[in-house]
Amino acid sequence: MSETTTLKISYIFPNGDKYEGECSRTSDGVVIRKGSGTQTSASGLTYTGEWGNDKMNGTGTLTHPSGAIYSGLFRDNMYHGKGTYTFPDGTKYTGTFSNNRLEGDGEFTDSQGLVWTGKFHNKVALGLKLKVNM
Repeated sequence: MSETTTLKISYIFPNGDKYEGECSRTSDGVVIRKGSGTQTSASGLTYTGEWGNDKMNGTGTLTHPSGAIYSGLFRDNMYHGKGTYTFPDGTKYTGTFSNNRLEGDGEFTDSQGLVWTGKFHNKVALGLKLKVNM
């Protein structure tokens, strides 16, 4: 087994995307994103966080040009695990994600600041309850 060397790079892709951060070289010499880094797309999408196998894997934050922000766990470039998605209008969902979808227990904070709790499945949340702070 050969030792893996972590490299720090700044790279601009042919499509205009930019990556700054850690990477490593595979056994066949290909450089892949691995470790922590920031990638900014030409369209204004920015991811800062952990990379593995040249994909967003681990903890990170993805900021969309619309103002939407996801902060939490990623797996293979998708929201997967615990996280918070804040919509451009300020409403937000905090809970579990599975392959970019709301999945399981979570809380949705509406535009009035009211917090609704319950089970979420994709875009459906039946039987939500208002969380009352006493």
